[in-house]
Amino acid sequence: MKYGMLIMGCFLLSYSYTCAQTSENIPLSQLYQEAATYPGLQAEASSIKSADYDYRLAKQKILPDLNLQAQNTFGTFEGAAGAFVPLPGFFNVSGEGINGNTAVNAMASATLKWDFLQFGKFRDEVELAQVNQEQAQTGFDIEALKLKHQVTQAYLGWIYSKAMQRWAKREAERNKNLVRLSSSLVRSGLTSAADSLIASTSLKQAIALQKKWEGQTNRFQNQLLEYTGTELMNENVPQPFFSIEKAEINDSALSHPLITAKEQQDKALKVRQKMVNHQVLPDVSLLAGGLVRGVGFGDDNQAFQDSYELPISNYLVGVGLTWDLSQWYSKGLKTRKVQQEQERVSQEKEVVKRSLNEQQNSLQFHIEKSKEEIQEAEDAYRSASESYRLFKVRYESGLINLTTLLQIQQTLQFTEKARIKAYYDYWQYWNNYAYSQADFSVLTTVFN
Repeated sequence: MKYGMLIMGCFLLSYSYTCAQTSENIPLSQLYQEAATYPGLQAEASSIKSADYDYRLAKQKILPDLNLQAQNTFGTFEGAAGAFVPLPGFFNVSGEGINGNTAVNAMASATLKWDFLQFGKFRDEVELAQVNQEQAQTGFDIEALKLKHQVTQAYLGWIYSKAMQRWAKREAERNKNLVRLSSSLVRSGLTSAADSLIASTSLKQAIALQKKWEGQTNRFQNQLLEYTGTELMNENVPQPFFSIEKAEINDSALSHPLITAKEQQDKALKVRQKMVNHQVLPDVSLLAGGLVRGVGFGDDNQAFQDSYELPISNYLVGVGLTWDLSQWYSKGLKTRKVQQEQERVSQEKEVVKRSLNEQQNSLQFHIEKSKEEIQEAEDAYRSASESYRLFKVRYESGLINLTTLLQIQQTLQFTEKARIKAYYDYWQYWNNYAYSQADFSVLTTVFN
């Protein structure tokens, strides 16, 4: 019995601890961390890895090309002595034909080509690959910033819907009290039966509003589940939602990824301009090859046997120069094209800067005005609450009718709703301001 009570006590303690955990507010920073597995963000992470591989491949282009090939052929032969490299992978040695006009050839060869002097082309490709790496990282940062904004928007929407759901519940409770109160007054003969009917109608409207906001709450819960994989089960509205003291505007903004992206586009175009300048220069290559070849002359079985038993070995070493002279014709057009692209990117960068600056100034103004709106809404809510309390006492005493009391209740309903909406708008302004500054530290500090 003693051990049974002990086990039951431990179970109740564990259950109460679990309930306390599920009722705690989930910090906004934790939602950001859990959103790191969002597929859209993982796609950008894959782009970073892909750009890293491209960079490593670009660095490997300095290595020589090595080709190997082998063949066994039968056919006619006719030619003069000499050697040359006809195709990548092998070189050819030819001589006078003897003992007939057909031959069986067994041949294996390997060639090496190393462009050891490219006049800056290799460095340009490596530098462009490095810029592409930076652009991939910036693309990830932009996507992460958008995701934070979306998660915060859904989180604030969930808090707002939960607050409005509780508001509708309070309205329903008020109308339930009015139904009971009006019924009591009707039985006492202090008011007409119509009051009870009016109160019942108001109660049904309040219940309908409650159902509406339950649906809105579920919608934002599903959005957060989509972004983070976490289902919010808390029934309470986080207290920081109704507190604005901790949020302070900080003008020392970080570099925004949208501006960084434009800067990197300009950097990539500068590299492309260097590539255009270097493409008019030749490539100097080191050529080398080795060949093992067997030849059997004639068209009988002995010719095939001789092609494997009479090997001929050769090698070839040389230096080659490849110069695409047509690049001189197109260099001017390519240069002007890159310059126009640079002008476009420069103008787009200026547009982004002005847009972000305008957003920040506008949102700072809205935040300050929203504080004033909240103060007015709080005053109006307190006044409406006190008025409703006083008029309800008068209705209970039979001094006023239900219609007058419902008018006061509608005023209380409107002011309480406006109060909640003012806080919601305030935090939405902060969410947009954090996105324009690429800094959500204020929101993560408040909703911690």
